Amino acid sequence: MGFAGLKRVARAFALLCLGVSFASAHADGLVQVEAYGKLPTIESPRLSPDGETIAFLSSIKGRRCLVTHRIDTDGEGRAICPGSYEVRSFAWKNGDRLIVELYTQSRPSGSELRTQSRLVAIDLNGRNAVPLAEPGAERAVDFGEDRIIDMLPDDPGHILVASYRADSDSPDVVKVAIESGHRHTVVTGQDRITNWKTDAAGQVRLGIAVDDGMVKVYYRDDGDGPFRLIRQVNAADASKFAVLAVGRQPGTLYVASTERTGRRAVYRYDVATDRLLEPYASNPDADIDSLVVDRGWPLGYGYTIDEPTMVYTDPSFHADAEQVAAALPDYRTTVVDSAADGHRLLILAAGGNRPGSYFFLTRSRNAASLSPLGAIRPDIPDSTLAPVTPITYRARDGLTIHGYVTLPPGRSMNDKRPIPFVILPHGGPSTRDILGFDYLAQMIASRGYGVLQPNYRGSRGYGGDFEKAGFAQWGLKMQDDVTDGTTWLIDRKLADPKRICIVGWSYGGYVALMGAIKTPDLYRCAASMAGVTDLRRRLDRANQSRFADLNLPRFDSDPAIIAANSPVLHADQIHIPVFLAHGRRDFTVSVEDSEAMEEALRNAGKPVETLYFDDDDHYLFREGDRIAFLKALESFLAENLGRGISAAPGATATN
Repeated sequence: MGFAGLKRVARAFALLCLGVSFASAHADGLVQVEAYGKLPTIESPRLSPDGETIAFLSSIKGRRCLVTHRIDTDGEGRAICPGSYEVRSFAWKNGDRLIVELYTQSRPSGSELRTQSRLVAIDLNGRNAVPLAEPGAERAVDFGEDRIIDMLPDDPGHILVASYRADSDSPDVVKVAIESGHRHTVVTGQDRITNWKTDAAGQVRLGIAVDDGMVKVYYRDDGDGPFRLIRQVNAADASKFAVLAVGRQPGTLYVASTERTGRRAVYRYDVATDRLLEPYASNPDADIDSLVVDRGWPLGYGYTIDEPTMVYTDPSFHADAEQVAAALPDYRTTVVDSAADGHRLLILAAGGNRPGSYFFLTRSRNAASLSPLGAIRPDIPDSTLAPVTPITYRARDGLTIHGYVTLPPGRSMNDKRPIPFVILPHGGPSTRDILGFDYLAQMIASRGYGVLQPNYRGSRGYGGDFEKAGFAQWGLKMQDDVTDGTTWLIDRKLADPKRICIVGWSYGGYVALMGAIKTPDLYRCAASMAGVTDLRRRLDRANQSRFADLNLPRFDSDPAIIAANSPVLHADQIHIPVFLAHGRRDFTVSVEDSEAMEEALRNAGKPVETLYFDDDDHYLFREGDRIAFLKALESFLAENLGRGISAAPGATATN
């Protein structure tokens, strides 16, 4: 495999002071739409094991590339942009070699859309590329063909990957030599297992399968024995038992469960007795949403009430976190990575609505120094950011719904002069919005519109009962939660009832179209990016795919309910302007959903604007396409809601 796309780039990413940016602006002071549509300058940074080199993903001429740079030198960084492939992720194997996952998409003649993924080992200068995946592997699903299971830190020459054979529905576990690409199968795929986990020694000890509506967990007592079924739960109750890691102590696992308290907590689990032991991490007000584990030893955990919070239980990590917080007291700080000997830390400083910046903390025998790596979005000054406020309201059945209101800079929640608003329900639908930087919400607010992001029932983070309350509620109670949020804005005199548009992406796009159908007098316009429009198609995919999101609040399978809640079948009921956008290489929600909706609207004589991207996917990873979408949305909102309010002169919006 050639790497003709390897380029040298100047250190544009280096040494940008916190809060300093070089944003271009219109004559009226607005940050240009392009700044919001740009891909992050620094994404997923990681230190090499020796702490001497930083690697991260970055936008280079609109493409996601891998950048590497020696920290203590003034030389140029290197960007690896391999041919037609995008860099999806990477991991350090040692101080000189990385494992990189690349992907592209294609639609062979007469075939469905496929993603082509390549796992490659390279030197940090981009040379000596060795393909690690079987050639020609293609799958029409949203993950790589050969997925890293274990980097095997004690084995300098190999890694473990999950690798599919053409005739298998379960991946083998393969040990791959990073210098030659030689592959040796250590566990054969079996029992429809799609997720393998190793122990501290790198032995494959556990597998997770989804089969006939059940989540099944298989375990073996040593690295060579047979796997046996140790626990199975109905997929609808998957939140009650989710394996996170194999523990260092023999026969123990770390699992997440809502069973005891209703909140997602992390427990030690004893395989022999099939019972949860003492809790490792819990919070009475939030689900535990992450676990940091190193070779079977837990270091800390995370939870989100409004902003993400990390708690470090390992004493050395806890001390590091305290030192970092003291060095940057005005920001929410996170220790992103640490060199093996602890002499260098990689820090994210963010908080509130700020995108954030990365820093190095370097420690010598007698001192510690803090130096900047760079801002994530240097073209958007903090002074231009719109304030984000957590809110709650009651749904019509009494359920409390959390969400966030973003107002134009200089605007206050106490101001009772109603303004034009955009309702922006999240996708997933089992994800959630948080108090943080959201480029889409910030762009909309910068144009003078308020934004409501409701975490309707089914959203994660609010306990098992809240998540389960969204099951089978596509177009029903989940839709009502969004409607109730809109009327809450009107009742609070925040939103002008005649100037509200509903906009969404993926499942959020579905909500936008259903809003136009079910509550035609509530919205002035609706915009759907990569939205679901035909539940009949999704039902077929869900039944055929063992990889369906278990936590997805699935729609009811009753044909009458499916028909009643498929927007494409009710285009004649829409009486407001509609904007549809979609990437033709989307393999999460087929572009056929938007094409069919467009056809239905045109056949019904309804106003519809469309924008298709020939070479982009569900997420608009191509910078130019993302900018084009934001510009089109800006024009659509201005045409249907009129101009938004102007920001107060000199207003500072950071919260």
